Amino acid sequence: MEFISVVIYLSIYLGLFATTFYIWSFVVDTKKKREFLTDAELPKVSVIIPCYNEGDAVTKTLESITASNYPKGKLEIIFVDDGSTDDSLKFARGFKSKIVRVFAKKVNGGSKAAAFNYGFTKATGEIILSMDADTMVDPESIQRMVRYFKNKKVMAVTPSMIMSKVKGILERIQHVEYLMGLFLRKAFASLNAIYITPGAFTAYRKSFMDKYGVYEEGNITEDLEMALRIQSKGYIIENCPEAPVYTIPMNTFKTLLIQRRRWYFGLIQNLLKYKFMISKKYGDLGMFVIPIAVISVFFSLVVTGYLFIKTAFDVRGELLFLRNVNFDLPSIYRFNSYIFERFLHRVLSNPVLIFLVIFMGVLFAYLYYAQKKVGRRWDLLINVPLFFIFFATLFAIWWMVSIFYAVFFKSIKWR
Repeated sequence: MEFISVVIYLSIYLGLFATTFYIWSFVVDTKKKREFLTDAELPKVSVIIPCYNEGDAVTKTLESITASNYPKGKLEIIFVDDGSTDDSLKFARGFKSKIVRVFAKKVNGGSKAAAFNYGFTKATGEIILSMDADTMVDPESIQRMVRYFKNKKVMAVTPSMIMSKVKGILERIQHVEYLMGLFLRKAFASLNAIYITPGAFTAYRKSFMDKYGVYEEGNITEDLEMALRIQSKGYIIENCPEAPVYTIPMNTFKTLLIQRRRWYFGLIQNLLKYKFMISKKYGDLGMFVIPIAVISVFFSLVVTGYLFIKTAFDVRGELLFLRNVNFDLPSIYRFNSYIFERFLHRVLSNPVLIFLVIFMGVLFAYLYYAQKKVGRRWDLLINVPLFFIFFATLFAIWWMVSIFYAVFFKSIKWR
C-alpha cells in the first residue's frame, strides 16, 4: 500500500513538473526568432505517397495535395502502389494531373517503408515529403513547412496532425489526443527533442537520406526510427503548427488496438536500438523527454490498475455502508443531498482527483487555443470529459498488449 501511495504521489509530482516544463517550453518556442526561406528560395519538393488498398480515398488525397499553393514547377507527386489488391491503382491512374506520376510495384513490399524507398529513387526534389494515401492537407501546409529549411541544420519538419472527422466516442478521444500532440510537438521543438516524424505527412531534407539512408524497411515504425536517427546525428527537427494535416481516425476498438500495438511495439524496439541516446550528449531529449516518456508508461500502468481495483472495492464498500444504514437503495439514482455530500467529500479529499481537475482545466484552455491555431472547432465540452474518463484505461490496455507482444512474440508485421 505504501508503494502504491509513493507511485501515485510521484506520478502527480512528475505530471505537474512535466506539464509546467512543457508549457514553459511551448511559450519560449512561440517567441523564438527563426529565419525562413523566401518565395524565391523555395526549393523543389517531391511528395511520395505509398499506397496499399486505400480504395477511393486515393482520389481525395491526390485532390488535396495537388491543390497546394506551392509554386508551380517546384512540386511533383510520386504515387507508389505497393501491390494493392483493390482499385487503388485504378483510381490513381485515373487522376488527371501533370505533376502526378504513378508507379506500380508488382510485388508487395510488406511495408510503407518499402514503397516510400521505391518512390525515393524516382524523386528529384531537394525536400522529400512522406504522405499517407488517406491523408488530406491544407493548401498552405507544404509551403509553411518548407520555409523552415532555411536553417541548414534542420533535417525534418513536422505538421499539425488533426482528425478529419470526429463522430463516435473513440474518435472523440483520439481528437483530444491529437490536439495534445500539437502542444507537445511544439514544446519538444523548442528543446530540439522531437522523436517522432509522423509518416502521414513529414518533410525531410533529401541530402540527409542520401547520406544516412532512407526508411528502415524492417522497422514497423519507420517514422520514429528516422526521427531518432536524425537526432542521433546532431541535427534539428522542427514543427510547424500552422500546417494542418487531416488524418482519418480509427473508428473501432479492434483497429485502434492494432494501430497502437504497432506504434508502441515499435517505440519499444527503437528505444532499445537507440538507448545510447539517454545521455547528456543528447540534451533535453536524452536527459528528460525520453526518460519521462518511459517512466510515465510505468506510472500509468501501475496507477490505472490500482485505481481500477480500488474503485471497484470503494463502490462495493459504499453499497454495503448504505445497506447497513438502511438507505433505500432503489432511490440511489435520485438526487439526494447526503449522497452528493459524501461524493463531494471524497473528491475534495483525494489529491489524485484534485490534480486531474486542475489538469483538465489546463488542458481545456490549451485545446481551445490549439483549435484557434488550426482554424477548426470541435465540441470540447464533450470530447475532453470523454478523454479523461476513458483514455487512461485505453492507454494501459494498449501498453499491456504491446509489452506482451514484445516479450513473447518478438515481432509484429506492418500489415
